Amino acid sequence: MIQTAIFITATGTEVGKTVISSLLFGSFRERGLKTGYQKWVSTGGEIPEDLLYCLKNNNMPFDQTILDKQVVYRFLMPASPHFAAAMENREIKPEVIKSSFAQSMAENEFMVVEGVGGVLVPLRRDLLLADFLTELDIPILVVAASGLGTINHTLLTIEALRWRKLNVLGVVFSDEEEGMAADNPLIFDNMRTVEEMAGVEIFGRLQRRATYSLLQRDFEPIGSAIIRKLGY
Repeated sequence: MIQTAIFITATGTEVGKTVISSLLFGSFRERGLKTGYQKWVSTGGEIPEDLLYCLKNNNMPFDQTILDKQVVYRFLMPASPHFAAAMENREIKPEVIKSSFAQSMAENEFMVVEGVGGVLVPLRRDLLLADFLTELDIPILVVAASGLGTINHTLLTIEALRWRKLNVLGVVFSDEEEGMAADNPLIFDNMRTVEEMAGVEIFGRLQRRATYSLLQRDFEPIGSAIIRKLGY
């Protein structure tokens, strides 16, 4: 069984990382691949909203018995992982994440791993997420906001990953809100500028939609391009 994973990060919070993770998870399942979802760290509640969103929109039930495998660390405070953990007198242990990831990989043909925050978020005061990723061989998909300010945020994210010699698969742009014009020249130039200056593949732009079915429709060419890039 071929086993592959993708790590989905974003240039900031509320950019669309969870939506892209869910849509890509569904795209692989629709192609008949046994696909798992994992989020190494979640903050802001015992039952992670990101996991529930992914399960609900892919017609899968929530199973308490495998929650620890799907979301390895869960903290109540909505904060950076290192601080949320400290507020509960706990510490994130990289070896626990690696063990859970390896087990999930062994059980699936493909794994969608959703990040927490951006790539320079601290898991602990002595460990950034990006540095932890150097211990694993996972292609990384960057989800970037479409509008004003995204060039700086996206180029900084790509530079941080490449400086660590991590595999940047490409970028998906995600609209910050509904109603952003389909022919917005600023968005087109943002995408072109990041593509040219970073030399990275742009898989497309996902507009915000009122329903998940419309998101699925719009994501199909984006998901197909990502899946081809991964060799499926």
